[in-house]
Amino acid sequence: MVGEAGRGPLPPRSAWGLRCQFYLQWLYAPVGFAVLLAPMLLGGGGSGPIGGRPKGVPKDPYGGDGILLTRRQYRLERNGTPEQWRERAGYALQNAIAAHPAHPGEPITLYAATYRGIGPAGLDAVAAPLGWRIDWSRMRYAPAGAAYLVPAAGPR
Repeated sequence: MVGEAGRGPLPPRSAWGLRCQFYLQWLYAPVGFAVLLAPMLLGGGGSGPIGGRPKGVPKDPYGGDGILLTRRQYRLERNGTPEQWRERAGYALQNAIAAHPAHPGEPITLYAATYRGIGPAGLDAVAAPLGWRIDWSRMRYAPAGAAYLVPAAGPR
């Protein structure tokens, strides 16, 4: 169960792991793009690997939740301030809310990469003005780093 001690900022990622992801992505990214684009070039159809942003939602300056680690996200992970993490969580939450289907009782899931520096309690504070809150009862069974948000008027 997530207690008071578990609601603060999460531990930072290791410097070694971040450096490896940041520099090695330039080796595996071209191969990944070729694999994703090949079906489209060969007439596979579909919407493609690059989705659009919902209307009225600001662009995430940290690069979104893709597998590529942008330089700004790298800096945030290494030594971001709580204010920067709140900004990052706000963008991610706005995008998730805009893309969320209108199914009652179905939560929005955000992962630690969007709120690591402020923790679940900080994410709850960012979500409150938008009419959402963390479902602490689901957090008990959530995978590590996942936060479930439900509409504030939903069941407690």
